[in-house]
Amino acid sequence: MLAEYGLADQAHRLNLEAARLAKKIALDFSTPARPRFVAGSMGPTTKLPSLGHISFKEMEGAYYIQAKGLVEGGADILSVETCQDVLQIKAALAGITKYFAEARTRVPVIASITIETMGTMLLGTEISAALTSLEPYDIDLIGMNCATGPKEMSENVRYLCANSPKPVFIMPNAGIPENVGGHAHYKLTPDEFVYYLSHFVKDLGVNVVGGCCGTTAAHLKKLVDSVGSLSPMKRSPTMAPSCSSLYQSAPLHIDPPPVLIGERTNANGSKQFRELLAREDWDGMVGMGKAQIREGAHILDVCAAYVGRDEARDMRELITRFNTQMTAPLMIDSTEAPVIEEALQRIAGKAIVNSINMEDGEERMEKVLPLCKKYGAAVVALTIDEKGMAKSAGRKLEVARRIHRLATQRFGIPEHDLIFDTLTFTLGSGDEEFRKAGIETLEALRAIKKEFPAVHTSLGVSNIS
Repeated sequence: MLAEYGLADQAHRLNLEAARLAKKIALDFSTPARPRFVAGSMGPTTKLPSLGHISFKEMEGAYYIQAKGLVEGGADILSVETCQDVLQIKAALAGITKYFAEARTRVPVIASITIETMGTMLLGTEISAALTSLEPYDIDLIGMNCATGPKEMSENVRYLCANSPKPVFIMPNAGIPENVGGHAHYKLTPDEFVYYLSHFVKDLGVNVVGGCCGTTAAHLKKLVDSVGSLSPMKRSPTMAPSCSSLYQSAPLHIDPPPVLIGERTNANGSKQFRELLAREDWDGMVGMGKAQIREGAHILDVCAAYVGRDEARDMRELITRFNTQMTAPLMIDSTEAPVIEEALQRIAGKAIVNSINMEDGEERMEKVLPLCKKYGAAVVALTIDEKGMAKSAGRKLEVARRIHRLATQRFGIPEHDLIFDTLTFTLGSGDEEFRKAGIETLEALRAIKKEFPAVHTSLGVSNIS
């Protein structure tokens, strides 16, 4: 925002000095029994990356500078708040993480979205989709602030408390603002405001509460006096492993199974899609994606690899459109890490990367898994190693063990974000080598799920016939 006033070069200094001033006051009022802390507020800016107002990299860089200034000035916590676009939060977290890595320091991080009166974020994101997108990140609290009062937030607060594996943060307005004499007026009294927040803590398990627009010193004093000594109800969250689009969350377990991945939006597998790509008929390709969703696809596999064309540029064009026009989550299908990153920088939801393997040892994993971690994506892992495609159940399990160990222990990928593909081969070829291929694949699925029950599995069954 400072750039709009010609002050972009002052961003670090302004945040540094603001944090220093706040820290000085906090220390003046701190006691051993009641220490005071400074939260560095990192707002939403005036631009929405999902709508193309600003690039991911530019927004990441701006948040990096702000995080650096706030932490160097003494902020004890960073609060990415009043967020209206999940892609904006991802850019903020990328900038914050980059600063933490360079400075070799870390403070707690809050990610707080704003749910409008219509029940979604400004771009139409449901609370479940926002939680699914943010859950993979190394943040300390997830929550909501601004836009409405606590009463209007109640159902979404209940959802977060029932599903979020991370502590929950709630900071409502003092009601919905009303226009009184040309000025915003918030009508909730301190007693009314605190009534709801006490309920959130005692009965739902909210961990951190505060006051946003319209709250006064009287509201906050009443809040501290009433809630400060309360212990949050103990929660037992049950978040189902999921992926998401900008708008909706899609569980990876459905009843009846299976989750269906549509592959017509794939230049390698669909002649029609390839022809549309050659003509750069972007609307036609969007139409193919929407048609697959109408026909029952739960996830869309997107591949822009076409000999003679610029895959990265084509992927940018496709994903920019698919991010806002598809209600189903996206699976990014590419062998090139830079292409995968171009896509992930344009996806607000939780995507799936297709795929990794160990054909070149750890080389591909070292390129792709850090991207999955940075952008909060799940990943498909093929049971292929230096010896080639694993054909027996034992070999498939052996490769899966290697991938699982590296992904979870070295790169910090959650188990439930690993999707193992144990490979399918043509059964009708008459080739003796593949006569038992189906049995071996199914046995491998059983063995992998037995050893790693939290992971997921996938098969390209269209390859069988």
